[in-house]
Amino acid sequence: MIDEAIQPERDERLTAERAYELYWADVLDADATFLCTGKDCTARLICACLDKPEQNLRIRPYFRSRRLEDHAPECEVAHGKGHAPREKRPDVFEAERPKDHFGARKADVPTTAGPLGGKRSVAPAQAGAHGAASAPRASHFYRLSSLVQKFLEHRRDDDLDEATVEIGGETQTYATLFRNVYRQKVAELTSTRAIWWGTASIRATKEGGYYLRFSRAFRHDDAELHPTVTLTARDIEAYAVRKLLRARLDKLIAEGGRCVVFAWARPWMPKDAQAPFVRFYVDNLDHIDVRGPDILEELRNTSRIR
Repeated sequence: MIDEAIQPERDERLTAERAYELYWADVLDADATFLCTGKDCTARLICACLDKPEQNLRIRPYFRSRRLEDHAPECEVAHGKGHAPREKRPDVFEAERPKDHFGARKADVPTTAGPLGGKRSVAPAQAGAHGAASAPRASHFYRLSSLVQKFLEHRRDDDLDEATVEIGGETQTYATLFRNVYRQKVAELTSTRAIWWGTASIRATKEGGYYLRFSRAFRHDDAELHPTVTLTARDIEAYAVRKLLRARLDKLIAEGGRCVVFAWARPWMPKDAQAPFVRFYVDNLDHIDVRGPDILEELRNTSRIR
């Protein structure tokens, strides 16, 4: 797997995660060109899984070579020359996207002649290509879905207590950040912002949005409270990656409406309600991830409770 590539039409060095987002935001075409970031290398790369809705993915999108021999002999990306092992750094989940996240990008870096007479960026990270190690690069994510994929990978590797992520200005382990709603005492957790998850059902609303209700419940005194989430049509239409979101949710509804929900939020309980209830308010649709029930098998297989 290759972490990054040059996208010559945008003159941008990007990750496969970003290429995936740009495709589903109708900014990149399925036949977009990706080039190797290696020294003096013009090899073309493929962004695997670019056009696959995420409920069909077992791994995150990634770049790969078409043919190893396409790379330049001195290409450190393909041949691993001159790179020391990278130190582990926390992943970073950004609460908000930059305003120009989906706009045209022109990298402020030198350019050299590229394939077919075009130009390609020489990214600053290549300064170490003559023997020095490149600077460590943490993974930056904007969509919770990408962070959930990392969570699943760390569950498989059994290192949730060691792997860390910076989120909301705080660095914590994946084990601390991801919390199942099941049987938790919600009255003690209304100020706890975490990535809450659990099994749920989903249905479309008359207004064009979606309503989700967790099937597993919080505890409150002697009662069980099933948290709910409402995604409004207005928020969805304002969301840059709405095509991907609707494709995923409509598919789940067509298959019966069972799902697993992950939401970065705080449980909300009104103090003056006649009967207690819990909601998660998600005003940024990057902060929710809804997946098919098949993910439960993987969650069971990687659970520490057998």
